[in-house]
Amino acid sequence: MWSLVYDRLTALVGGSRPPRKRVRLVLPGRRPMRVVYDKAVVHESYSFKARVLQRTLRIVFKPVLRYTPINERSIAVIQKVDGLSARRKRSPYITFEAYELGGVRVESMKHRHGPDSEMTLLYLHGGGFFSGSIVTHRRICERLARKTGATVISVDYIQLPEGSIAESVQDVMSAYVALLDVCERPDKIVVAGDSAGGYLTMKVAELATRRGLQDPAALMGFSPLLSVDPDRQDKAVQRIIRARDAYLPVKRIAQIRERWLPEGGASIEGYASPLHASAYISSPTFFVAVEDEMLRPEIEAMALLLSGRGVEVETHVWRKQVHAFPVLADILPESDMALQLAADFARRAVGELDRPPLVDPDSHEEVMTAEVTSGRDSAA
Repeated sequence: MWSLVYDRLTALVGGSRPPRKRVRLVLPGRRPMRVVYDKAVVHESYSFKARVLQRTLRIVFKPVLRYTPINERSIAVIQKVDGLSARRKRSPYITFEAYELGGVRVESMKHRHGPDSEMTLLYLHGGGFFSGSIVTHRRICERLARKTGATVISVDYIQLPEGSIAESVQDVMSAYVALLDVCERPDKIVVAGDSAGGYLTMKVAELATRRGLQDPAALMGFSPLLSVDPDRQDKAVQRIIRARDAYLPVKRIAQIRERWLPEGGASIEGYASPLHASAYISSPTFFVAVEDEMLRPEIEAMALLLSGRGVEVETHVWRKQVHAFPVLADILPESDMALQLAADFARRAVGELDRPPLVDPDSHEEVMTAEVTSGRDSAA
């Protein structure tokens, strides 16, 4: 879908770089903290393509999402458009196999010459629990299979309108539990996902601990959704900068949430919001966030909570990108770089990184130690 959008981009709207800003985060049971995760890698440079895409989505695509009704008919149209991705040619370097894992349809991908890693990467696609599929996310899974050398398994979990978030979580857990039983190296299972798939990624880690299962060897979240209410201003995480997400309208989240969590529907196992479940997560974690996306504050909050418990966390913050941009592996050079950074992290987590990791020459580590402040203090 995004490739089709990008093919129609013809103009670049200029603009100057806004100054980097900090975020005040208030977490449950804590005083306000002045935060940017204390070892975030900030990627300052951005490509012409990235700027074109960000500006065009903000001007063209975001208004469409803002006014499109959220009902079965519109969801069906979105899913039909998503299906156009199936027309793309599959990578000649990757072999595919479709089957069921724990009663859930999955698609397995390996390099045609065979994987050179014992790792298995369970990938959970994004799309707000009503769009996206293993079809739309084949390209990112193909890239991850090539970059990690692993077997990548993409999960076709239930979505709206057929199911709620609670049912999506159960599908993903069924696949994970079954994978533990059939995988030759269950200690080398890495779980990854973008946006809503990032939510499910963190739920797998939380519920694995709660159920006494093998923890994932690593977690990777590309712009992960870490709560069911990232739009609210009266909750645990408070933002002091205005979210300028390239295409996600903040005001529509409340309407979508009614479908995520229908009245009388099944309850989500564990915490509804993974942000509150950090005490149950111990797997090394890799995060990608975008400078001004709506989900960034909670990603930084989770990074801070996990690192505070001694969990290895690697967080990358990118300028002038769009939400979950690593999915756009065919379009943006930054997407390819983000996936390589993620692949290096995953191989290191399973003890298989046999070369120097990729380093972005235009990035720097942002050292901002979190400090406890009073709620009356102004932010820096």
